[in-house]
Amino acid sequence: MAAPKDIFSKLQNKIIEKSDDFSKIDAVYKFVLNGSNGGTWIVDLRKDTLGVREGNEEAKCVVTMSDENFIKLVEGQLKAEAAFMTGKLKLSGDMGLAIKLGKLFQK
Repeated sequence: MAAPKDIFSKLQNKIIEKSDDFSKIDAVYKFVLNGSNGGTWIVDLRKDTLGVREGNEEAKCVVTMSDENFIKLVEGQLKAEAAFMTGKLKLSGDMGLAIKLGKLFQK
């Protein structure tokens, strides 16, 4: 099973490869992952600061979940809607931005 750090590393590469597409979102996401492999990651989709980094910054959309459920979500073993409805995935901030998250993690 992959670790969140590995997933965010791959996401960094994907964002750089498709920077024109992702920078159109023009927002900052924060992922707060609880658990032994958890941490706080910033996914910055603003043109001038595009990238992924560990840290705690202001964000327009905050995703909070366990590291285990995050991995399941990214690997397709857990559906975002089901995770949200059962409280395994918590969102705060701009819900419109939350809907765009799927594009980030599509293979």
